Amino acid sequence: MACALLNAASDHALLLHADGTVLTCNRSMAALFHLEPEQLAGERIYDFLPLEQAVRLAQAVERCAAGRAPETFEESLFGGQELEVRIRPVPGETQGHTPQVAVFCRDVSAQRAAERERTRLASALEQAADAVILFDEQMRVEYLNQSFEAMTGYTLRELRGRPVGVLYEGDEQRRCLGEIAESLSRGDAWSGKGCNTCKDGRVICCHKTVAPIRGKGGRILGHVSVWRDVTDVEILERQLRQAQKMEVIGTLASGIAHDFNNILAPIVLLSDVGLNGLPEDDPMRPTLERILKASLRAGDLVRQILSLGRKLESDQPRPLRLGAVLQECLALLRPGLPSTIGISIQVHTNADLILADPAQTGQLVMNLCTNAAWAMRGAGGVLSFSLGERLVPPGGDPLFPEAQPGRHVLLRVQDTGQGIAAEHLERIFDPFFSTKTDGSGTGLGLAVVRNIVTHLHGAIRVESQPGKGAAFEVLLPQADSLPESAAQGPSPSPAPPLGGGRILVVDDEPDILDACALGLSSFGYQTECRQSGEEALELFRRDPHGFDAVITDTTMPGLAGPELVRELLKIDPHLPVILTTGHSALVSRERAWRLGAQEYLIKPFRADVLAGALARLLKGRGAGRPARRPMQEDA
Repeated sequence: MACALLNAASDHALLLHADGTVLTCNRSMAALFHLEPEQLAGERIYDFLPLEQAVRLAQAVERCAAGRAPETFEESLFGGQELEVRIRPVPGETQGHTPQVAVFCRDVSAQRAAERERTRLASALEQAADAVILFDEQMRVEYLNQSFEAMTGYTLRELRGRPVGVLYEGDEQRRCLGEIAESLSRGDAWSGKGCNTCKDGRVICCHKTVAPIRGKGGRILGHVSVWRDVTDVEILERQLRQAQKMEVIGTLASGIAHDFNNILAPIVLLSDVGLNGLPEDDPMRPTLERILKASLRAGDLVRQILSLGRKLESDQPRPLRLGAVLQECLALLRPGLPSTIGISIQVHTNADLILADPAQTGQLVMNLCTNAAWAMRGAGGVLSFSLGERLVPPGGDPLFPEAQPGRHVLLRVQDTGQGIAAEHLERIFDPFFSTKTDGSGTGLGLAVVRNIVTHLHGAIRVESQPGKGAAFEVLLPQADSLPESAAQGPSPSPAPPLGGGRILVVDDEPDILDACALGLSSFGYQTECRQSGEEALELFRRDPHGFDAVITDTTMPGLAGPELVRELLKIDPHLPVILTTGHSALVSRERAWRLGAQEYLIKPFRADVLAGALARLLKGRGAGRPARRPMQEDA
């Protein structure tokens, strides 16, 4: 009867005496030992088991028989087969009989393997680098992995059971959520980029996928979403686009500067010629002086614009007064400021001498001014400048921890604008960071300012409160003194001597040719002008000894200046050549020398500068040179 009942059980089963003797067993239990039930009956079960497993089973049987309490444990037997072993006391024994127990073994190998696989998958999901979210069919949060918590700051306890909408704030984010919901309503997956607001208010950009989880028959059981934070990638892409835009703007500015210098060149030359031909008491002199001064000032402005693209290593620092640079920048800036912005300047020191590149210093001041002016747009206000001194002690200055000990010039630029929010103060000097919400900011102005200040071994700080304006303080090391010549002011250069000789002038701008011819003729030179390099080369080949020097522009259609210089020097290696340019980035002074040009002039230049360069080149030129033959007019 007992054997029949055991055979009906779905588990491996046997009936034991407390000493381990088998009373009876079912066929599946005997099959584990490759025996028939009759062969196992009467034997001690422990003799068929490895020692470790036999001891464990014997101890469990003894405890169950003595305490009349069930025992359950798992054991690995027969080639790794995992068995769940349950030992139960047999009720109804008469007193004096040896206690009996029933042993049931169930194969749980597949179940345990599935559990291990689920655990492994859960661990992989939990430790994945990307954020993973599981939603139910109503898009309520069911699970978040560690990466999601680290990315957003939200924990599973905070979001479990809440709708997905809590992760999307603002119109743009909700629009993205609407697109996701529309795709999921059709049973489709969604993939794309979208922004989300973190717990601390940060906005991150994520590349995400959202897909339905389907069960049997295609029934949707929930949804899974995987997020990858691409905020840094987006920032880099924006920086690259901004850098490309700045490169294009720089190229455009270079072209404009070249053309603008070509326009200024005849104005400067002709004004200079006019001044040289007028007596000191002529009433037209002040007018021509003002034209010349304005033209030279415009040329300096073009050089400042072009200096924005120069590397710091190429700058040439020299002693200069910061107050003079400030006055010059304000004179350039004032016409472009609205009349609602007033300017106040307070100078508290005469010791404002610094060692810096003039273009860089002007760029620093201009950037601070334009930044302050933007903060006061619309409502207007006051732009205040203060210039003073500050001594940094050997122990350092707590307000300027980056400043080196010693005396410094302190420039303070203050506005009464909208101010800077506290959370932005630490980032305003970061490249490409801008608080200009209208898209007009490049995020480079203050970054350039800090770069220049650092290069000059100075320090910068900012004070601001929303609605109360902002104040930038720049600390620059004080230079000892101006050179004696500079302190006395620039001594007037001696007038170039009157020359003699025939000069070939080459430029594609007719106005520049006429101005050069007129200017050189006033110093005694004869000129022959050509508008192209090909014409000039042909003219020179016909009579290589017909010219004492050549003045050529750098950029011309067809045969450009550098190529023309090479061809001319092949004909006459000792020919004096002056290379001119409207844009210094095209040909540097060093490259001009390598080409063989002995002089290099940047437009616009004055007539006396051009004549002085010719005088230096032609000094002693006649020695050992064949006599110049008179030029014949072209047919």
